[in-house]
Amino acid sequence: MEIKRLEGARNYFNEVLKPNFDEFMGTPSSFRTAFNLVSALFHMHEWVFAYDKAAAETYFRAQFARPWPLWEHIEKVQPKAKFIRDVANASKHVVIDRNPSTSMSHQANTSIQTAGFGEGGYGVGRYSAPSVMMSEGAGEVSLDDCARAVFDVWYTFIKSLPAKT
Repeated sequence: MEIKRLEGARNYFNEVLKPNFDEFMGTPSSFRTAFNLVSALFHMHEWVFAYDKAAAETYFRAQFARPWPLWEHIEKVQPKAKFIRDVANASKHVVIDRNPSTSMSHQANTSIQTAGFGEGGYGVGRYSAPSVMMSEGAGEVSLDDCARAVFDVWYTFIKSLPAKT
């Protein structure tokens, strides 16, 4: 019998976050893949805090007494992270009634916009980008762009960790 566990931030990144990112970016948009990705991106800070707090403090040149200040730092490093948090909260709670970081207030502020071409049996992937959009005031913001930006923050952090022996 084989038993597999998530043991650390690198393991969470490789087993949860990256597969969610790859699926979201490599397939036509769906709420399932969007919500799975934003949840994984947002909760990465808790895994980093629990398993690699000292490395995060060195890497980000800041001190973190709890997980939340680490996420706040991620939002400062990458302002697009604010949308990741709000979509993650909206996907869980439907309504964001406490401290949204953007003008989003409800899950309905996230939509999938489909163009006419790119549908059908021509393989997988994005054929008309961006497809998942978030309302921001009178405008819209691409979830693809926000997800890539926050993924890159986590990816470069994970790459900075010493190799496992």
